[in-house]
Amino acid sequence: MMKIELPTSWHDISIEKFPLIYDIVRDKEIDPIDREIRVISILADITVAEVEKIRIDQLKELIKAVNFIFKMEFPKSVEMFKHNSFRWVVNYDITKLSAGDFISLSKLTESEESIIGNLPQLVAMFVKPYKLKWLKLKEVEMDYKDKVEHIKSMNVGIVYPLCVFFCKVIEGLYPHIEDYLVKQMKEARMTMENELNELKNKSI
Repeated sequence: MMKIELPTSWHDISIEKFPLIYDIVRDKEIDPIDREIRVISILADITVAEVEKIRIDQLKELIKAVNFIFKMEFPKSVEMFKHNSFRWVVNYDITKLSAGDFISLSKLTESEESIIGNLPQLVAMFVKPYKLKWLKLKEVEMDYKDKVEHIKSMNVGIVYPLCVFFCKVIEGLYPHIEDYLVKQMKEARMTMENELNELKNKSI
């Protein structure tokens, strides 16, 4: 009997494997048993051919073990989590994003495929790393690209629930984004006009 170890929850699955699993689970044209075999092959890091050679009684047990995958039920999103020696704090106030962030966000969420393929990039927009110093949390300066690299090694149990939350919020915000951008442009124009007036007054 082949010894196969499988994850028991989404917290045991890397973010890199998730797009592969998601595509298989959502593809209704694939026969159910084929879907289960493909998912087992991804999670166990073995080929489909190797899974097909497993004894039927063992295969039944493996299918039971990965049943949580097909339910697509995830843990609730959190306000803070630990990863790579940092404490990551989630900013749930999406209205504090800059105009530039809104534009980037709209590109990353253009389609379901885009969202699933860009989970680390999405989460990086809403989290900040902190370190515990003298019993107090202090924010660590980290650029966007470095945050994305850290998030790539996180598990699906943390990353996906955050993306689901923000995508639902984003759907409700899109009608207001254009008004927001117009407001930002007007404020920038007023600031420039005030600065020009001040310069004119000083030159008189």
